[in-house]
Amino acid sequence: MNARQGFAVIVLVTALIAGTWAVGRVQETSDNTYANIERFIQVLSKVRDHYVEPVTTDKLMDSAIRGMLRTLDPYSQYLDKDEAERLETTTHGSFGGIGISIGIRDSWVTVISPIEGTPAWRAGIQGGDRIIKIDGVSTEGLSLDDAMKKMRGDKGTKVELSIFREGRDKPMDFSITRDIIQIKSVPYAGVLNNGVGYIRLSNFSERSRDEIDDAIAKIEKQNPRGLILDLRYNPGGLLSQAVEVSEEFAPRGKKVVFTRGRDATQNRDFYSSSTDPHTKYPLIVLVNQWTASASEIVSGAVQDLDLGVVVGRSTFGKGLVQTVIPLTRSVRGPKLKLTTAKYYTPSGRCIQKEEQLKDGALAGDDDDDEDSQASLPDSLKAKKPLPEYKTEMGRTVYGGGGIVPDIELDEVKYPRLIEDLESKQEFFKYAVKYAAKHKEPPANYTVTPAMREEFVGMLKADKMEFQADSLALAQRYVDTGMRRELARRYAGDEEAYKVALEDDEQVRQAASLIDKAGTLPKLLALANEMSKSRSAANPNREPSVH
Repeated sequence: MNARQGFAVIVLVTALIAGTWAVGRVQETSDNTYANIERFIQVLSKVRDHYVEPVTTDKLMDSAIRGMLRTLDPYSQYLDKDEAERLETTTHGSFGGIGISIGIRDSWVTVISPIEGTPAWRAGIQGGDRIIKIDGVSTEGLSLDDAMKKMRGDKGTKVELSIFREGRDKPMDFSITRDIIQIKSVPYAGVLNNGVGYIRLSNFSERSRDEIDDAIAKIEKQNPRGLILDLRYNPGGLLSQAVEVSEEFAPRGKKVVFTRGRDATQNRDFYSSSTDPHTKYPLIVLVNQWTASASEIVSGAVQDLDLGVVVGRSTFGKGLVQTVIPLTRSVRGPKLKLTTAKYYTPSGRCIQKEEQLKDGALAGDDDDDEDSQASLPDSLKAKKPLPEYKTEMGRTVYGGGGIVPDIELDEVKYPRLIEDLESKQEFFKYAVKYAAKHKEPPANYTVTPAMREEFVGMLKADKMEFQADSLALAQRYVDTGMRRELARRYAGDEEAYKVALEDDEQVRQAASLIDKAGTLPKLLALANEMSKSRSAANPNREPSVH
């Protein structure tokens, strides 16, 4: 080891020791901090000097830091200069990529949701898709940061993805052309046919509150009978915007979320400062299993404060707070994105699902029980009782991670053929071909028998493999896809949204609840009755009082 290298190691040790004192976290002597630092330096030196290929100290240190953070949880990351800049553009601006939100499930990169209107969304990528290869390279064990880095790039360039989808025997291959990803929170807002307002909030960015304000103002001009806030497939985003969106409905002084961490500086309570919340009509928050993070904060606040009812499926359970810590004095230098706290709803429920952290430092201590049941079918696995909490009005809600909806809806599963047609953009292709022959769209975008025949002919010309009976069984979804893309072609994305919502079964069910219970008290009472009926029908889900 030469003098320069020796100096670098001394600086490293000094920094580590100084950092320990700086945050006031000097550990007990049983931690063997100094012995472990010495052991690390020994390994670093041996690898650098004797490994079969030359390797730099910088590369070893970078890998060691990233490896250390991976043992904590899927969201703590070391960000070099370029990665830190990309994080800034994700929350504050635009970037080149395919438009996808990802997480880690069972050591694999998994899609939480595609961002609507982006290349990934148009290609048919779905929440729950497991990305097994990026440009031919396996993603097993790949960090979120590295996966995002591989999928981002300049506009016009392509990325090849291999995806495993539940229920499929073979992986699906996608070739997606990157584009500039504009961060838009509200892609659609309008009033449904039964007079219920509808807002689709697809993510949380700096303009979410402003976009929600505009959407509500637009809807309230039409005197809505109620409002559906659609947070399905919303992967989350900025905490500040989650609080501000909650303020749209929470009266001034109500706690909407709080955080708790090991460091007391991370313990914060967030209260609504709204002076004019929108409480004149019943509110429904529509969620599913890919509703995550900031969107779970809003869902939890609405539920706990009895501002409305949560409808759909139990949410993702991503309730960890990440703090971005600069590692140099330079604003543009490397940063540490570290999990420092957990989110809690007003009633005290922790949003984080512990099973999401099975292999990390934050994992629970009951892995042995889970491993022993791993080979059992779901029907035979023991179900842990969910802890009970109380809303502001005394309604029972359930903890255990994520937000358990007040009213559950059946999950919509699309036929495999529809997934294939979406992934190959066949509906889009048909709309392009139709528009080339017709200056005007069909009345109300109605699909005629002749149009169905044209569509089948196009599939055959494209050598698309399908069975006639499968197509007949999926005809309803085929018509929806054709109508949606015709609307997009002739009138744009907003019209396409409007048409698609007409055939959205979960939106229809949510809107029908307001037909049954036209005021917030009646809606809360209906949710309470349905919850009791569900509990009586499922005795395995006996909650424990918390």
